[in-house]
Amino acid sequence: LANQLLNDYEEKLFLNPDSDELVALPKTEKEGELYQGVSIDQRTVWLAKPFVFALQPDSNHPLKSKSSQFSRAVCLYDNAGEHFLPGGSNANNYGTQHLSFSQALFFLFDPTQHPQVRSRCSGKTADPQMKDRAWTHRQDQVLFEAASRIRTQTGKAQNAKYEHPLIVVVTKYDAWCSLIGCPPLNSAHLMQATTTGGFQLDTERIQKVSDKIRSVLSDLTPEFISAAENFAENVTYIPVSALGAGPELSPQGGLAIRPSRIRPMWTEIPFLFGLHKAVPHLVSSLSSPSRQTQTGNGQVSEHDARVQPQSHRETGS
Repeated sequence: LANQLLNDYEEKLFLNPDSDELVALPKTEKEGELYQGVSIDQRTVWLAKPFVFALQPDSNHPLKSKSSQFSRAVCLYDNAGEHFLPGGSNANNYGTQHLSFSQALFFLFDPTQHPQVRSRCSGKTADPQMKDRAWTHRQDQVLFEAASRIRTQTGKAQNAKYEHPLIVVVTKYDAWCSLIGCPPLNSAHLMQATTTGGFQLDTERIQKVSDKIRSVLSDLTPEFISAAENFAENVTYIPVSALGAGPELSPQGGLAIRPSRIRPMWTEIPFLFGLHKAVPHLVSSLSSPSRQTQTGNGQVSEHDARVQPQSHRETGS
């Protein structure tokens, strides 16, 4: 089961008794452990295994009495980027058709794979993924192909806008945060406690951060911004760092991380924001247009999560 693989990864990273030893996790492969080969029309078809989770209001949620109405089975799929290379689809490739039924899409954009970002961050990070000779990947082409397939599978015109949320998860924040001054990303600053013991999501602050990240990416990766916003009406850019620290080169030559160094940043925010967009009453948001709150009690100050572009030398795209 895909959930078991996820549990295995969690144990390696967060419950590892040898937390100072290097650990490597496999990347998502087109026909790897996260896929199941099935026979359709006498052909082997590789389908992504779903991560399935039960979601329901808890005892402190204002909709607890309507639990049966608002409970959900959440299915998440991790598709390899190779699935969306131009020309990679054919009549017998069903591995991406679930996207046409999705209520939210998460596109993981990796800035370390873009040469302009690597150039701008030169000398400001020790992450080996930021080296000049690191791998370059046309992520805008992957998104173009995904958009084309979704439109085809839903019977929409190729210029039709996607009506569900597209959440661009801008990964490896710790590697490129020098572009915006490296403000800390603290998830607690986005959660407002309610009088009933629950929490509300500060979607206004998330949108402000999204606007700043979009500004930076528009300068360095305009082709990707164009691909995202030509596809979807509602695009949000959310920075995250799954590890909070750069990987190291292992003796075997690959990249690995020491579990003791892991400090995730905002990793849950894209999912909570996606749930808010798909089921607004299940994950509610703050409604006040302005907040003057104090720090030290789990609340927010305007300084704590400020994200501002830094002045820098202009480069071509």
